[in-house]
Amino acid sequence: MENQNNERIGALSDQVATLKSLTLDINTEVSEQNRLLDGMDTSFNNIGGLLGSTMNRITTMMDATGSRHMWYLAGFVVVVMVFLYIMMKMKY
Repeated sequence: MENQNNERIGALSDQVATLKSLTLDINTEVSEQNRLLDGMDTSFNNIGGLLGSTMNRITTMMDATGSRHMWYLAGFVVVVMVFLYIMMKMKY
């Protein structure tokens, strides 16, 4: 009976060690993924700031010139960008 208990304790100890190892691996992977996501967040914030300042410059330029052609050009660029975005999404 005592030998059987010792065998079960040994098996249980092995299972606990396996679970601990798996948990540590998961923790390492989650930490790495969080680091990558933080880096992406910083990149997107930087890009958002650049796009915002670019839009402000475009608005200032259009207000200064008052030309309807500039609005047409900006609209055309937006349509082309949306079209390219849709085409890229359809490809993947």
